[in-house]
Amino acid sequence: MTGQTMISAAFFVMLTVAVLSANKMVLESNRDFIKAQAIEQATNFANALIAEILTKKFDSGVDYSYYQDKLEFDAPTSMGPSSTARNYVNPGGAPDVAPYKSIPGPNGDYFDDIDDYHRYVRTANATDISDYQLTVSVYYVKKDNPDAASSSRQYYKRIDVKVDHPLYLPKQLTFSAIATY
Repeated sequence: MTGQTMISAAFFVMLTVAVLSANKMVLESNRDFIKAQAIEQATNFANALIAEILTKKFDSGVDYSYYQDKLEFDAPTSMGPSSTARNYVNPGGAPDVAPYKSIPGPNGDYFDDIDDYHRYVRTANATDISDYQLTVSVYYVKKDNPDAASSSRQYYKRIDVKVDHPLYLPKQLTFSAIATY
């Protein structure tokens, strides 16, 4: 009987190891699926926000009835919304929690041009994963160096949307677009 008991014990140990290995594979597979889903949703949210921003005019000083000199545009140091617009859209610095919404104002939009979105923060929620954090940076760039911020007015503005999620995105994702006058 001792031989049968040892065989039975060995069988149970092997069965336990097999079950634990299968569970580990299932958990890893689920984790990879959720991570891929989070990346896809983050991409969709970022692209939607970039598309929203690109519908706005290039600069608050733009008059499309004639070709303007870039010196008529907002200074690089004045990128961002007015304090009224900022307080309406991100009250107290809290993120905007309505993805894909237009940002209304008394005379059209509070955010009526591209650089109003500089330092804009939005929390986006999908049906299965919530609390994506989207943060926008807008800055002038030169035609010959679109990856570096320019300290002077240009005919190009770069829009960077950074997406974070504390659980499902291991590192911050950045999506970019260039707007031209």
